[in-house]
Amino acid sequence: MKRKRAGFAKANPLLVTLVFAAAALLALGYLFVVSGNVLLRFFLAIVVLMISGSAIAFANGLQNSYGAYLLGGKKGIDFVDWLASSNEWLWNGLADWGLALGFGLLSLPMFGKRLNRKTFILGMATILVILIFVFPYLSVVLTFINIPQISSAAAGAAATTAASSQGANLLYYALIAAGIIGGFSLFTMIVILYAGGSILLGIFEFIAGYASSNPNYSLLTSQVPGVAPIIPGITIPLFAGIISLVILLIVHEFSHGIQARIAKVRIKSIGVILFGIIPMGAFVEPDESKVRKLKPRDQDRISIAGISANMLVSLLFFAVTLLMLYLVLPNVSTGGIIVTSVVKSSPAYGVIAPNSTILMWNSMTIRNEYDLAAAESGYVAGNYVSVVTNKGAVSIMPESAGKLGIFVAPAETSTWTYQVAEFIYAIAALSFGLNFFVAIFNLLPIPGFDGWRIYQGKVKNKRLLKALAVLIVAAILINVLPWFWTL
Repeated sequence: MKRKRAGFAKANPLLVTLVFAAAALLALGYLFVVSGNVLLRFFLAIVVLMISGSAIAFANGLQNSYGAYLLGGKKGIDFVDWLASSNEWLWNGLADWGLALGFGLLSLPMFGKRLNRKTFILGMATILVILIFVFPYLSVVLTFINIPQISSAAAGAAATTAASSQGANLLYYALIAAGIIGGFSLFTMIVILYAGGSILLGIFEFIAGYASSNPNYSLLTSQVPGVAPIIPGITIPLFAGIISLVILLIVHEFSHGIQARIAKVRIKSIGVILFGIIPMGAFVEPDESKVRKLKPRDQDRISIAGISANMLVSLLFFAVTLLMLYLVLPNVSTGGIIVTSVVKSSPAYGVIAPNSTILMWNSMTIRNEYDLAAAESGYVAGNYVSVVTNKGAVSIMPESAGKLGIFVAPAETSTWTYQVAEFIYAIAALSFGLNFFVAIFNLLPIPGFDGWRIYQGKVKNKRLLKALAVLIVAAILINVLPWFWTL
């Protein structure tokens, strides 16, 4: 919606938009690379986005609320109509696949004969593939999240294979069972509730021991937030983050629109919600009065469409991430690796000096961190290895898993091929992770989420459904707590 403009904004809205957008990009980029308290940088980023968003909205005559504004209209509706009119069977199949993914075996009693059996079997098989082979690689995504606890938890895990990540523990098998029984909806509920309970237990243990002469602060500082804000330029890389969010939002909302048009529901408008220069949401606005009159099958397909599309896109970018991780990046970074820091009391402590460049592991040339990970994975416990650096060779016995206790970075990052490859890798990894997380979170029975609409039509006991929603929201809020004492 437009409003009257005045002053400099009326004179040249394009110039004002470009100036404030460029200033916001520079400020967010600086806040991402500078060290300091995450909460302070987050607050400063919010201020930057509020100022830039308000100025851009004012310059273009748009209504804004504290820097958030909406760009929408009729453009794009014809494109959605064209997509909906082509391969209708494919879009319906994608939606039904999403129902099986979202609710597992429970999708049979929930959707009954309306769910195609072949699609159901494909969905169940996809659940197993994701949980066994894909899910462990989400640690790669965590390396792009700039929050100390998360970065620390993910350090060294990016190159971990699925097999070594799984581990024969009760929780792992419980999550697989939950995924099979209730799909990623039940899986996500259990993960959030378990993580929230663990954080709450740590807080209670800290409070109980606070009165002692030596309170254990690690009970707080070692906790990893289960939920954290994803803001390009603050918690994820700026440009790769923006591109990933745009892909996520377009895929999600256009899929809802396509299913609405297949069901003959009129689309009123299409648009995007921005906060400053950051895309925070998108929308395809169907005629809700018509949606409520549709058959349950069509309503479910409209609700699940965005989730299905996000999950499919996540899997596609997962394949690109593996391609970049194992084929492209190892061959564009070949100048060795620099030891950025050494963990105290680790095998390398006092043996390998920080800022050393590792060149060889026994007879194996170390071109990059991927070669180092391969050397570590092939280590036989109890043996000494010869590590050659630019400062000489040392003999060292790694930990049983082959780890030396070092943090490394590429020695050569200036070539354009390396920079391009890293940028593509960042987009692929973030798109893989963000699409996955948004898909499974949207399956939760929380008001405003796609899963809520589906559960409302299937659960007759509304009090039970509301109680479950309150419990999950409380667990999510608890999962946020560790982020507030991030240093």
